[in-house]
Formats: sequence, structure tokens, C-alpha cells
Amino acid sequence: MSIIITNPPDSSTLVRGIPITFKGKAESEIIRVELFAEQYYLGGDDVESGDWVLTYPGFNKSGVRRIKVVGLDHNGSRIASREILLIVSGVSSGFEPGIDVSDYDKLVNWHQVRSAGFTFAFAKATEGRTWRANTFPRNWRQMQGAGVIRGAYHFFRPSVDPQEQARNFLDYVASIEPIQPEDLPPALDLEHFPDSVRREWDALSKAERVKRVRTWIEVVETEIKRKPIIYTSFGFWDSFMPGVKDFSKYPLWVAHYTNKPKPLIPKEWSTWAFWQYTDTTEVPGIPTPDEDGNRFNGSLSELILALLPSTIIA
Repeated sequence: MSIIITNPPDSSTLVRGIPITFKGKAESEIIRVELFAEQYYLGGDDVESGDWVLTYPGFNKSGVRRIKVVGLDHNGSRIASREILLIVSGVSSGFEPGIDVSDYDKLVNWHQVRSAGFTFAFAKATEGRTWRANTFPRNWRQMQGAGVIRGAYHFFRPSVDPQEQARNFLDYVASIEPIQPEDLPPALDLEHFPDSVRREWDALSKAERVKRVRTWIEVVETEIKRKPIIYTSFGFWDSFMPGVKDFSKYPLWVAHYTNKPKPLIPKEWSTWAFWQYTDTTEVPGIPTPDEDGNRFNGSLSELILALLPSTIIA
């Protein structure tokens, strides 16, 4: 019988305390896998269509870990196994793990999310002039109840009046529970996907794009006295906002899916605050596969003590 671990690769170097998503494949006679680090049981997963996946909260100690996956048949007998070595770094990356969710993720068990080691999350609240996420009220309340540092974001539609978009966001969040000082600042999602949104950006001059984004930010900033976070990517900014430094003072949440230690950011920013580094994270407590994994550029204490107060405008 054959069983393999496809992620992480053999001899990978990981950072302690960061959640790890183990993935692999198994032949049809194997119906369940169990994962071990030396003699310690990490968890198990049923094999579906030849695939298995398991997310572990992360190792707390540095050193070499021998990871073993065992395949079980219908009788619970061990019929296959495979081992890899992982190197757990003793130097903290300073990256705090988090996720972001939307209506796609349906019913989230936020206590399980927090227990798995994810300390912050952004939830989609609104899009455009009128669209509002059905899952946002529950997410917004239960993130706080589970001890997850929460943030709300708005997906920007460039063809729609930015003041009306800002009002849609502010009114919807406030109707559930206003943004608190201990919450993350609101985030503005600027991207060129899907193609319908790209066409909206293409229809505007660069000056008009800047004007509309600035209007949304100013409305939100004036009302809640917080500097919004800007979510974007190098590709978007280089295509639609090249050379625009008007928003460089706002915290950057950059999207760049890579295994590299740092993301590629728009050159108009000198650093990043949040990094959406993958869209294939398996998160305990969320039934849908392949979640967006994020990192904060610092420790949990830095997130609480540095970023949050610094975004409050006196």
C-alpha cells in the first residue's frame, strides 16, 4: 500500500508556533490516516478520494521532528506508513497567524479556530453600494466571544459611488456592533478580480481611481477615528495605481501567495502589516476547504499593543 505526505516537503524548515497544514495521498485500501511526531499523536483524518489533510497548531520547541503518517484499513489495521523530517526553527518569525472569511465559509466554529492557534481574523461585511454578507453578523459577534481579534472588510467596486459604499459598510457594522478600540481597523479590499471588477477599474483614469478610493477612506476615517487598512497586491497596484503614494501611510494588508519568507509588496509602501500568504490553509472549525491564511508582521503582543492603538486618531 502507498501513502505519502505532499505538504510540507521533506526537510522543510518551519517556524515554531505557526499552524502547519499536512496534506497527502493514499491508495484506496487506506480509509484513515494518523499522524505522529515521534511518539506523540498529532491527529487523524479520513481519506476522501485518495486525499487526506490535517492542520496542527504548531510545534512549541525547536529542533528536528520526525513526522510519521500511518494508513489504516477498514479493520483499523496499520497497512502503510511514510516518514519525513521537519526542522523547527528556534527563532521566532514574529508572524502571528490569522485568517479571513466570507459567505463562502458558511458556519464557522470560532472557538475551534482560536484553539487551533489563529489569533486574528477579518470577515467580509459589505461590497459595493448595497451588498451585505449574510454570515457577517454571526462572525462579528462570535469572533469576539471566542477571543479572536476581529476585523471587518469592504470589497470596493470602482464604478459605484464611494460615499454610498462607505455608508453601506459603516451602517451595517454599526447595526450589529460598532467597531471597538480593541478591534482591528476596517479594511478596504482593492483588487482586480473577477474580470467584471477589472473592467470597472479599466474604465476610470488613474486620477479618478485615486479620488474614489480616497473618498471611501476619508468617510470611514472621519466617522470612526481609525486609519483603515488597505488590502491589495503588487499586481493590482502596479497595474492601476503605479506611483500613487497617497495611501502609503495606511497599514498594508498584502496578498502574495508564496512560500518565500517575505511577500512582494507595492513599492509605494516600505513595509506590510498583514500578509495573505496562501489560499490553501485547512482551518479546524471551518467546513469548507482551502482557507485564506494570513500573518501579522509581529507578535501577538505587538498586534495588541502597537498596531491597534496607533491606528486610533485623536
